[in-house]
Amino acid sequence: MALSQGAHAGEFDGVVITHLTQGGAADRIAGYKALAEEFKARTGATIQIVEQPWEQMQTAIINDAIGGTGSYDVIDVDSGWDANVAAYFETLDGRIAAAGVDMSDYQGLNALIGAANNVRHGIPFTGRSMVMFYRTDLLEAAGLAVPTTWEELNAAAAALNKDGVYGYVGAGVSVQLMKMFFGAYMGNEKRVLFTPEGKPTFNSPEGVRALDRLKELFSYAPRGVFGMDIPEADQVFLNGEAAFTIEWPDYIQPSLNDPERSKVVGKWAATVPPGPGNAGPWYWAISGGSKNKDASWAWLQLISSPEASKSLMIDHGIYSTRNSVLLDKDVEAKFPGMQAVVDSYKASFYPSFIASPTFLDWFLGSADIFSAALNGSITSAEGVQQSADLWNKVFDASKGPQGYNWSDVFAE
Repeated sequence: MALSQGAHAGEFDGVVITHLTQGGAADRIAGYKALAEEFKARTGATIQIVEQPWEQMQTAIINDAIGGTGSYDVIDVDSGWDANVAAYFETLDGRIAAAGVDMSDYQGLNALIGAANNVRHGIPFTGRSMVMFYRTDLLEAAGLAVPTTWEELNAAAAALNKDGVYGYVGAGVSVQLMKMFFGAYMGNEKRVLFTPEGKPTFNSPEGVRALDRLKELFSYAPRGVFGMDIPEADQVFLNGEAAFTIEWPDYIQPSLNDPERSKVVGKWAATVPPGPGNAGPWYWAISGGSKNKDASWAWLQLISSPEASKSLMIDHGIYSTRNSVLLDKDVEAKFPGMQAVVDSYKASFYPSFIASPTFLDWFLGSADIFSAALNGSITSAEGVQQSADLWNKVFDASKGPQGYNWSDVFAE
């Protein structure tokens, strides 16, 4: 792997770069450690990995910036935190221009990541959204086309829900249902969840229809589906017991063509879901309070290079934000169906509600509300209204950044 531009052997001898990352992200940390060995050999700098749970990282970033302690140099940033943390990061436009870094490999939604208000303060490093996986053999035998709308998906799931095969399977635990509601609500119309002023739009006939769509879809799933998380639902599909699943690709894709883990080898394909999933993009940033900004930039250049991005994906399963990597022949060989991953990500949306300091209260509370609607404890109309009421309560308590546009962002 080429040495980072602007750095030479021994230039940063004795420098320790503290890299803040998400706690428990074992594959990501393993990838960083492998690259850190090369970086130290070439530049002399040591990379120190510091972990924080995801739900605590935004607060840690803000507290470090306000306190002026400079505890972190390079930071993994969930792009949804932008409105609250971007001001605390080093502006990278000048460094990118001086180093001649080509940013054209980041396209669509990825081009927007780490660039709030058209000022680049981060380099995108991973992102994905929901993909629909389906059984090609079952659709072909039944003479069915690949569904492109929720109505078509439900009709196909109903038709294939027989002979020991479920029409659909997916993670049904409450927190996973939110991602499904987003797609079922937006459909192909790309509706936004909130107005620019932060008023919910989903307490409407379209929101009711979204929950009704999901209620029907999950009626074709195995009994106990609302107790299934991702691994359990994935296993049903891998066992050949379901016709469709909508899933984050990195959880299931590496197993689909592995004969030791899958009974559907060569019998599946992937496509864009009938409604857009929310993107889950992250970027790397340099703390404005870092005392090692030049060394941090050299590290950031190395880990964001095409070579490192490919290595992080193939060796550690960290999905790249570079089109050239996602569509690389070696990547496709290990992760078949990457074109659907790229296309699904292009169709996804950037969830603006994460900018609320207390958005988790709404997200987790609504997950329970929607779960109650899908299992019949409350009606769909009651579900969307209770979720909207909860948002208004949370929003009134903490409105988030002044002047923020709460409408979701689409790449296309």
